[in-house]
Amino acid sequence: MKKLFVKSALISFLAFMGFGSAFSAEFHGDLLSKPKRIFEIGLDAGLAYGNSNFTLKDILKKNLEIDLKKLSSEIPDDGFSLGFYNKESVFVNLNINSHFRFSLFTDVETYGHFSIAKDLFEILGDGMSVGSTKTADLDGGAAGFISLGGSFQTIIKDFGVKITPTYFAPLFYVPQTTATASVTTEATGAIRAEASANVDIYTGINMHDFIENGRHFGDLDLGVGNLLSGGGFDLSLELERNWLEGLNAGLYTRIPMVPGTLKHKMSTRVWAYFYETNVLGYLNDTEEHGKDSGHDDFTYSEEKYNVHRPFKLGLNATYMPFGAWFKIQPALGFAVKSPYSSDATFYPEYALDFRLSLLKRIFNFNLGTAYQNQLFQQRFGFSLNFRALEILAQASWCGTTFTSSFTRTGYGAIVGVRIGW
Repeated sequence: MKKLFVKSALISFLAFMGFGSAFSAEFHGDLLSKPKRIFEIGLDAGLAYGNSNFTLKDILKKNLEIDLKKLSSEIPDDGFSLGFYNKESVFVNLNINSHFRFSLFTDVETYGHFSIAKDLFEILGDGMSVGSTKTADLDGGAAGFISLGGSFQTIIKDFGVKITPTYFAPLFYVPQTTATASVTTEATGAIRAEASANVDIYTGINMHDFIENGRHFGDLDLGVGNLLSGGGFDLSLELERNWLEGLNAGLYTRIPMVPGTLKHKMSTRVWAYFYETNVLGYLNDTEEHGKDSGHDDFTYSEEKYNVHRPFKLGLNATYMPFGAWFKIQPALGFAVKSPYSSDATFYPEYALDFRLSLLKRIFNFNLGTAYQNQLFQQRFGFSLNFRALEILAQASWCGTTFTSSFTRTGYGAIVGVRIGW
């Protein structure tokens, strides 16, 4: 009875950790478990996107109607937000035994996050007094990387240890950019709204021919060697130890050390405006209105810009209350995008996954919740493991707020395959 009480208390504690905690897809924990295969080659591909308010059903209506006042009340206090993340990975693992495990991998990942202040929706939904001006900010940023690395995993004095040095090259980087939208009303009934922002995009290759001459990427001299020569370096470390019966816990971190360098820059000004001369003029056909949006011509230059991958730090655990066939895996931590720069962005991350393995790990299921890469996820996955071949898939509902991730404002998917023995 005492053991049952302790196990129940631990399950409740870990569940609480999971719903307030942080996790990064790069750090899975569970370092003390036996490897599934001695040798394997694998491929994973994943994509996730989400926003804070709109579902596909809302957008893909034949006759789209927007209640601006209702929309204004539903927008979160921190505004409307939109995010995306994708990652593809190819790897080779060699697991001689639990003390000598090696991996080589290459990844490509991109991410972005954009937001519109609630003030803009309040202006649209609630209106404003005549003869006044109100403003609202719109901001966003994005980045992409290709990385090459290897890891060594072992057990030292009851500690599972995994060290992963990674060489990465930034593909592109859009610094956090803010545009200010303004709305002005006049006593004559005229309304004018406008917004503009100067946008700089740093790239690893010269984009002039692609943008200006309509050439395809297949035609371009991408200069892979030149691209990789501007790479940076970071170091990941994971530690794990058995603390109680069935409970393993530890920490993970990724420490940016040497920045990658982008050598090309393209700049433009993005703008949009709307005007209405007299709303009441609709009654006698005397009103005039117009709208337009676009961007100025790109300008190109050679300019170096240093970029780091996000810093990561957190705790994770694996709890097996009934044996290795059922695992509870929470994690709690934080990340900093663009560390060591004025664009540094701090955000927490968490995960809580329940993993079930049946029939000697042939059938495996996963149910979880997470906040990763500034996206909330409610996810379900499964895998079929026939030793020589393993196939896995995971689907998720996503959103940029916790509640929106349950209302299908975004979706995610991961598929993967491993071949070996």
